Amino acid sequence: MGSLTARLSNARILVVLLALVPLLAPMFGCQSKLKQPTVLKAPYEAERVWAVVPFANESGVSGVDGTMIADRFVSEIEQVDGLRCLPLNRTLAAMKSLGMTGIRDVQAASTLMRTLQADGLVLGTVTDWEPYKPLRFGVAVEVISATDGANRRPVDLKELTMPTAESTRAGGVEKIRAEVSQGSRVLDGRNHETLMELERYTNGRSDADTALGSGAYETRMDLFTRFGAYILTRDLLEQEAARLGIALEGGRAERPKKD
Repeated sequence: MGSLTARLSNARILVVLLALVPLLAPMFGCQSKLKQPTVLKAPYEAERVWAVVPFANESGVSGVDGTMIADRFVSEIEQVDGLRCLPLNRTLAAMKSLGMTGIRDVQAASTLMRTLQADGLVLGTVTDWEPYKPLRFGVAVEVISATDGANRRPVDLKELTMPTAESTRAGGVEKIRAEVSQGSRVLDGRNHETLMELERYTNGRSDADTALGSGAYETRMDLFTRFGAYILTRDLLEQEAARLGIALEGGRAERPKKD
């Protein structure tokens, strides 16, 4: 009888302990540890403003949304330390007011930058697109930057009625002053270098215990293009640093991580 009572008592204790496990787990560090993601850093002395226009599609795949790709770049650029990026809707509204359907030359880029009061304009073309695993995303991008001394005053609509040619205005009286940095990549989900870059990017940006873990970036094209926007933005910043003669710590346009 005493042995049965003891077993029942032990069973009650076990039930109570099992009920307490969900409550005690957070106290003993069962939750995943937060990690600091890698953050990009602009090579400029003062904060600058960029804008992005919808991307062209030369991938040979119909249905690629250049506006969506541009929005991914806006999101990643906005997270760069030392950069701000204008919302895509504002850029689209400015292009509509100027009667622009795209940017075909430096003159048009300069006009749009002056209208937006932006320091740089990002243009891009999708060159490869495979939305099924293994994912593949190819893109060529460039940022056109206004140089020191360039005309930065807001556009007077009267200027738009003057004869213009590429990189000139008012019959060639004033040359357009701009600098260009470029980058291009094909990010392939089968390539180990791409996968290593992806693992580094998702570290601190995903939770392995949820459906949005790092593995989701290998199967979802919306997440893979976000990763691609990060990589190409980093390439542009590093090209900008080289253009300006600025040495980057570790050769990367990244903010040093805190210990």
